Amino acid sequence: MTSLQELIEASTVSDIKELLACFPDACKVGRKEVLVASLMQELTGDGLLRAWQQLDPCQQLAVGEATYDVQGIFYGSRFAAKYGQWPLFHHDGGQYRSRGAMTALSLFMYWLDERLVIPADLRARLKIFVPVPAPNTLATLATLPEADADGTPLTVRSTAADALHDVVVMLRALDQQLIAVSDKTHLPGVAGVNAVLSKLAGGDFYEIVAPKDQWEQRIGPIKALAWPLLLQAGGLAQLNGTKLGLTPAGMKALRAAPADVLRAIWRKWQTSTLFDEFSRIDEIKGQKGKGRMSATAPRRAIVGAALQRCPVDTWVSVDEWARDMRAEGLPLTICHDISSLYINDPNYGSLAYGGAHIWNVLQLRYLLCVLFEYCATLGMIDVAYRLPHDARADFGELWGTDDMSFLSRYDGLMYFRLTALGAYCMGISDSYTAPAPVASCTLAVQASLQLTVTDGVLSADDRLMLDNWAVEESALRWRLDRERAIAAIERGHDSAQLEAFLQARDSQPLPVQVESFLRTCNKQGKAMKVLAASLLIECIDAATADLIAAHRDTARLCMRAGERHLVVRLEQEGKFRKAARLLGYGIPA
Repeated sequence: MTSLQELIEASTVSDIKELLACFPDACKVGRKEVLVASLMQELTGDGLLRAWQQLDPCQQLAVGEATYDVQGIFYGSRFAAKYGQWPLFHHDGGQYRSRGAMTALSLFMYWLDERLVIPADLRARLKIFVPVPAPNTLATLATLPEADADGTPLTVRSTAADALHDVVVMLRALDQQLIAVSDKTHLPGVAGVNAVLSKLAGGDFYEIVAPKDQWEQRIGPIKALAWPLLLQAGGLAQLNGTKLGLTPAGMKALRAAPADVLRAIWRKWQTSTLFDEFSRIDEIKGQKGKGRMSATAPRRAIVGAALQRCPVDTWVSVDEWARDMRAEGLPLTICHDISSLYINDPNYGSLAYGGAHIWNVLQLRYLLCVLFEYCATLGMIDVAYRLPHDARADFGELWGTDDMSFLSRYDGLMYFRLTALGAYCMGISDSYTAPAPVASCTLAVQASLQLTVTDGVLSADDRLMLDNWAVEESALRWRLDRERAIAAIERGHDSAQLEAFLQARDSQPLPVQVESFLRTCNKQGKAMKVLAASLLIECIDAATADLIAAHRDTARLCMRAGERHLVVRLEQEGKFRKAARLLGYGIPA
């Protein structure tokens, strides 16, 4: 680190004279080296404490922060986030390199490599009397308000129970290929969103309604869009044609504890490159240029680190949490070229003109999206929110926003609290005990293989389970079906799953006929297995088939399949053709 004397010597004569004005008895005339020596004398003697005493409380805090920084750097944005104010560097109120007369604060901080620093030798003397700054703390709420500051009521949603239910339902919906998505964007269309919506516990966060006209802003789906993306990013879903189906990992997830599945999805999502969630802030255009947006993995890691600072089961204001992130200096970069982003018009609406609110426009909107659309969907945080309309007034100065009542569909999220499930997903806690599931109905399982609802109603989860094994005959009656059961076992299901499902909903032991049905289907559903893809080859006559099937060079590469036919595995086709040619026989393409 450059010494104090070197930094003073690098200053202009006029700046040195301004600094000497803080010391009434100091020598203020002569050549530059005389002025430098005079200022050094003041700052190495009792004058340093007198200079400190000239500072107002905010300036003293600023000196304290830089004094105890490892590199002696003053981070202005972090300071403002921590204390809610800026120290005065110039008497005219200007910041940093203003033309106004300098305050005594400039005796302590100097420009070096485009940063304001306190040199190491000066910091050593300051530590004698400058107190260590109090640590930054995240403020929490003892009681959640019932309404926002303008009186708008808040909706409170506990999410963990819904997520534990929804993840199982979504996996079963994938197993039956009920959700269609685009092969280019990986996003569900209207049909796909509706398919997800119909199975969500408690529905989406907002009611999805069509806009009154083309100018009205639309909130649209949140949870219903997040689930297909999360399942794909988590490696549990893959595109089969136009529908999502289960991957082998997805089939295993069907048999795993829901909390463990949610934890695995969160971890996989953090490094997935499938989708940039900032694109969901669709009022901000210009995101698609190559290299414009930052990588998603570092952003998500920063969000995870900030969430770990939150106490479990305690409400936190989103704005307070965002302030805490800035005060901690967590580097959340959204875009490498902010001039490429715009609202409505790339010239007039460029975010390069965003001014003081640009952090709220980019970083805060990103945080709101991740919290509301992904963390809340996974049950990691509970949320308190309102409609986004007029919820935040931090974008009104941007060109092209006059007719907007919100900048993002997530603007209504005001408070959240980290759940025990969220702590488990992030590795804060090593275990999670889910509440015991409560059956939504009771069934009468009959020897005729009929299943009758005797109390309550089937949940969406129940229906998807029964769809794998039974045929619906009426609103309250199903019948176990051999073909469906065999198809379920072919896809990797086990009849033990259905047996446990039925036993949990019928107080009587299962009839012998039902147990026999399950055992038989489980056995016969695995009666055959695919070893390899093969070619069926027809020979010109039976004699040729006999010769090739019996010859020592070709016999090990084929099998007989009737009088004139041979079967050859695809991976052996090349070897078989070569051996057949040596015998004098060919296979036209």
